[in-house]
Amino acid sequence: MSININQQTTQKNIVIEQNKTQKQQDVRSQGQAGTSSSKDSVQLTSQALNLNKMHKQSPTEPKVNKQRVETLKAAILNGDYKINTERLAEKLSKFEGDFGKAFS
Repeated sequence: MSININQQTTQKNIVIEQNKTQKQQDVRSQGQAGTSSSKDSVQLTSQALNLNKMHKQSPTEPKVNKQRVETLKAAILNGDYKINTERLAEKLSKFEGDFGKAFS
């Protein structure tokens, strides 16, 4: 698998150029309006907003049940742990759906 970093760099350069153009237009419009104050602004990407949302949700998630984890470890080591493949497939499908919703 390869990643085309040239395409990503080009997209970043386009965004930078658009920001420069916008700032130049803002400066011109401020000069025409007779105001000399400048304002700084920050715009977050949708991915950054989603990560922030997920980070805020994480403290509300349940803590790890250490006793349950140890019980499962012992069952796996003994060969007694049986996997319900249908339930696993359902849970994976639900996870992928929830994950897709978080980043769309």
